[in-house]
Amino acid sequence: MNEPRPPAAEEQLSFLRSVQRLLDEGSFVASYKFALLHAIADLCVLKGDDSGSELELLTSEIAEQFVRLYWRQAAPFVAGDSRKVLKQNTGRQAAVVRDVAEHHSRYRGSLAELKKSPSDWIHLRRKVERTVKVMPLWKLQTVGSERLEFLYENSDAGGIVRLKPGVTYCFRAFHPMITDMLQGAWLHFVQRCNPRMLGQVIDLRSFLFGVRRGSLSKFGRLLRDVQEGSCFYCGRGVTTGGAVDHFIPWRQYPLDLGHNLVLAHKRCNSSKADLLAAEEHLDRWTERTHACRDELEQGFEQRKILFDWPATRQVAHWAYGQVHKAGGQVWVQAKMLRPLSGEWARILSAEGRPAA
Repeated sequence: MNEPRPPAAEEQLSFLRSVQRLLDEGSFVASYKFALLHAIADLCVLKGDDSGSELELLTSEIAEQFVRLYWRQAAPFVAGDSRKVLKQNTGRQAAVVRDVAEHHSRYRGSLAELKKSPSDWIHLRRKVERTVKVMPLWKLQTVGSERLEFLYENSDAGGIVRLKPGVTYCFRAFHPMITDMLQGAWLHFVQRCNPRMLGQVIDLRSFLFGVRRGSLSKFGRLLRDVQEGSCFYCGRGVTTGGAVDHFIPWRQYPLDLGHNLVLAHKRCNSSKADLLAAEEHLDRWTERTHACRDELEQGFEQRKILFDWPATRQVAHWAYGQVHKAGGQVWVQAKMLRPLSGEWARILSAEGRPAA
């Protein structure tokens, strides 16, 4: 048997790219996958070492970390006259959040007091463990039609997970970076699940960390005029409403620079979510900027909107380059994804585009 060894630099980069793919391309109907990755990262610190060896985790241990992670979030959120636990599911409230919130209320917010009652603590942990085993554990590493099994083998059953060689090392080495990524994605997901309570302007990262995101309402009329009233992605008319979308997703590029915004149907905006758009959309985006540059920039100046096309284009080049290196997928329409080809580089460097 080979002696364990720490992963090489390229293996570490591959690991980080795979984590990013799970966040960008995975299907999220609840926040469980964020919690699962966070729980595994925390357990690697608590139980693992830096030898590069495998690590065995019990689903009961993962469930305990779930309770710890969701405990604070199970407190009621106060907004105006409203006071309720934030949803963490695209449908009805997530079962784990519901169960944890019930105990949070019963024990007046004290996890320490709950643990002093062994019967209640064990009952909650077992309920959460059942959900973990049914929902996220064996679905975490699915992206589109692929199984990206870089963390552990998907046995689809059982109460033990064996992390592959090098995984524990990477989670320990990059724990601050990975948990920061996870928390950012998690907060953004909760924002999307609670639009009425949290509003359209302030997201949870802004609320917790003081980073303001500008209102997008002032962009709508200008984009509607430039796009002749049609959705940027599907081309059909936007009769009422519509959504101002960040072409390079907000989570990857957190600045409301004018050229990065397009008008879309709410359904197209929702299904694209945090994914990069496919090459045909990228081509149309750069062409729109080339053809309508004067009109756009005059409109930005009149509305006192920040814009910087070379900077926006540079970020686009970086974002597509990262997905290309990871062998990732991009959004085409509805639930359709496909691998990114090398065409993105030609589009962003084509003759006739505004110079970067």
